[in-house]
Amino acid sequence: MELELSRRTVLRLGFVTLTGLAAGCAGSTPDTAGNAPTASAEPGALPVTLDHAYGSTTVAVPPGRVAVVGLGDADVLLALGVVPVLVPVWNGSVDDGVGTWARPHLGGAAPVPLANATTDFDLEPIAAADPDLIVAVNNAIEEDVYRRLSAIAPTVLHAPGQTDWALPWKDVTTRIGAAVGLPGRAAAEVGEVEELFARTRAENPRFAERTAALVRVLDGGVLRVFSPGSGRGQLLTEMGFQPVAGVRDAFGDAFYVDVSPENTALVDGDLLVVDNHEAAKPRLDALPTFAALPVVRDGRMIGLDPVASDAVSMPNSLTIPFVIGELLERIRQVPLR
Repeated sequence: MELELSRRTVLRLGFVTLTGLAAGCAGSTPDTAGNAPTASAEPGALPVTLDHAYGSTTVAVPPGRVAVVGLGDADVLLALGVVPVLVPVWNGSVDDGVGTWARPHLGGAAPVPLANATTDFDLEPIAAADPDLIVAVNNAIEEDVYRRLSAIAPTVLHAPGQTDWALPWKDVTTRIGAAVGLPGRAAAEVGEVEELFARTRAENPRFAERTAALVRVLDGGVLRVFSPGSGRGQLLTEMGFQPVAGVRDAFGDAFYVDVSPENTALVDGDLLVVDNHEAAKPRLDALPTFAALPVVRDGRMIGLDPVASDAVSMPNSLTIPFVIGELLERIRQVPLR
C-alpha cells in the first residue's frame, strides 16, 4: 500500500489513564457501542507472534475490540468479518474513516473516527475505545509511539524491513489476518482478488498490447508517474497494461518518477489515468504541454474522482474490486486504440 506523506506519524500524548483496559477475550464479542460482533478465530490460529522493527507482538486470544491506526487496515478487517471499534481518518472523500467501498461491511456499526491519523494523532481516543488489539500496519509508527500504543493493547505493525506507506497489499492482508486469528480467510481474500485480476486480463486481452500510466499532478505542473511496483501503479499492471515507454526504464527500485512540465510527452501512451482529477484540473488547464499530449487530445485520459482516488491509494481486497469496476467502466467510454 502507498500514501505520500511529508513527515512520519507522531503522537500527541495528553493525560491518559491506562489502567483498567480490556484484556483479550475469546470468540465473537458484541460491542456495547453498537458495533457488530467480531469474527471468531480459526482453530489453531492463535497464539501468533508477529515480528516488526521494534521487536514482536504476540496475540494470544481472539481480539474482541480492534482499534485501527493504519490506513486501509480497517478495510482488511471488514473483509475478514471483523468490525473495528476505531478507524483512522484520511484527508480525502470521507470524514469518518470508512470508504464507500467498505460501508456495506459495517453491519450498522459506527466505529469511532481517529482524526489526523496520517500526521498527528491523539492517544486518548485510542485508549478510550478500550481495544484489546491495535492494528497499525499501514502507518509510519515511530518507536516511542509504538511503546505508547502497546501500553494500551498489543499493537501490530508491518514486517521489519518494509517501507512505510509502500506495503504490498497481499502482505498487509495476510499479516492482519494472522493477527486476528483468520489466516485462512485472509488467504481466501487474496485468492479472490488474484482471480479477479486474472479474469480481467482474460476478458480484456488487448490490455496486454496497450500502455498505460497513472499520474498525480503536483505543484508546478509536475506529473508523478507511479511505477508498476507501487500501490497505485500495480493495479494497471495487474489488469494487463504495460508501462508507458517514456518512463518504463526510469523507475529502478523507486515507486514513482516525477516528470517536469517540459517533459510531459514522456507520459504519453495508450491510456492515461489522472489521480484526483477534479482537484488537479486547474493545474492541468494551465499546462499547454499536457493538453497537447496525443493521449489527452484523443480522449484516452481517465480522471479519477475523489472516492476512486482514495481507493486507489490503498489497495486491498475491498478497494481493488471497487477500483477495477470504476476503471473498466471508464475504459469502455474512451477510444482505447
